[in-house]
Amino acid sequence: MDHTVTYRFGRDDYIALLRAHRLTSPLGGFGRWGRYGCFGVFSVVLINLFYYESWWGDPVGAVFGSTVIFVVIVVVAPVGEFIGEQILALWIYPRRSVANKDCTLELDDGGIQSKYGDIEGRLPWRTIARILETKDYFFLFISRAETILVPKRALPSPDAVTELRHYIRCKVDAAATG
Repeated sequence: MDHTVTYRFGRDDYIALLRAHRLTSPLGGFGRWGRYGCFGVFSVVLINLFYYESWWGDPVGAVFGSTVIFVVIVVVAPVGEFIGEQILALWIYPRRSVANKDCTLELDDGGIQSKYGDIEGRLPWRTIARILETKDYFFLFISRAETILVPKRALPSPDAVTELRHYIRCKVDAAATG
């Protein structure tokens, strides 16, 4: 059964793509707070390497200072991530050729036919390297830089979401096996 999904590609969709790419990054497997913790540890190590003499003079103070720096960085990191997303959405999103364009995706046995405004393309199922599903979206990764976004809000019902999930997985699995 063929599926057609129509939606308007907006700023929220762009931010969802940013977040999906972050989930597939090398630190994405650690989860949101795991990434922040890694960033905090990395920052504390760099600071301590730069000020390594402080360890010799006052190791208790250095451990206390490192702990405070770690906590501050981990607490502030979500704010920085949010601000970064908003800046990218204001600066990069309007420059994208698909910004605020109606999108139509036709999923059939041959692959995915996409139409973003006047831009059209066709992808066979074998080009889908990875599928990521979140609460609001299906992300079909073609490469590290290219992703097809399928928002669940564009589907008429939860049953349609379930049916599309099964359809996509079957088509991608069948294409991968040959």
